[in-house]
Amino acid sequence: MSGLFDGLDRLDLDAHVRRWTAPEVTRTAGAVSEWIGAAQMFAARIQRDPARLTGEQWRAVAEAWSALLAAAERATGPRHNEWLLRDLWLRANLLREVGAAPDVPLLVPGPVLDRTLDAMPMDPDKAVALAPRWRELDRAQVLSLRMVRRLLSPARAVAPLLADHPRRGEFEAWDRIADSLP
Repeated sequence: MSGLFDGLDRLDLDAHVRRWTAPEVTRTAGAVSEWIGAAQMFAARIQRDPARLTGEQWRAVAEAWSALLAAAERATGPRHNEWLLRDLWLRANLLREVGAAPDVPLLVPGPVLDRTLDAMPMDPDKAVALAPRWRELDRAQVLSLRMVRRLLSPARAVAPLLADHPRRGEFEAWDRIADSLP
């Protein structure tokens, strides 16, 4: 799709939705910086005034956001959870601002926790053992501990909405060690 990344700052929310749900997006290449810019601009438009969106608009936005992130990951790879983290943070911010809505995919808190826990690079026991001596660890281990901290941040932001989540206990095990991570 020629010009996919052109004029992103001039697009309104509906234009972003149309752009990122176009069939050609799935076959688009692009540099990481282009995809990051696209995600940032679309997220900014979504967050500009989310309370005014109708149910139909929310569903369209959710579909387009997912399509954008999927295309970005296909084109560039997971980039150290770049696309996952962008999704988790957008959801967390929207949940804090608008609240939960079970019929709006971006406003369901459960996936924030599920996807966070599924992406953890180690188990909590290992993190507990490594965290106090993180300065002695090799680079890969430190980066894993930092990824744990980065992944936990959006889930911690929406934790009050997750009181009845079936994986709440698993989250709490991680939450207890979060402040000791590098």
